[in-house]
Amino acid sequence: MHMEKKLDRPLKKPVLDIGLCTLCEGCIEMAPSVFMLNNAGYIEVVDLDSYPEDAVDDAIKYCPEDCISWE
Repeated sequence: MHMEKKLDRPLKKPVLDIGLCTLCEGCIEMAPSVFMLNNAGYIEVVDLDSYPEDAVDDAIKYCPEDCISWE
């Protein structure tokens, strides 16, 4: 059986367009390990080694402003 070497892929990271964000905090509810409200009062993406794709996909799906995407 031939096994292929797994190639290193760039990290898939969620990004947030803060200009469109209305601070509904739905993303924090859907993926609390990924999104947080910072000291300035804006949503930001937590710096992680990897991101839970299902939770981020749900946050993207249910964001009322469509301001979350994958980079």
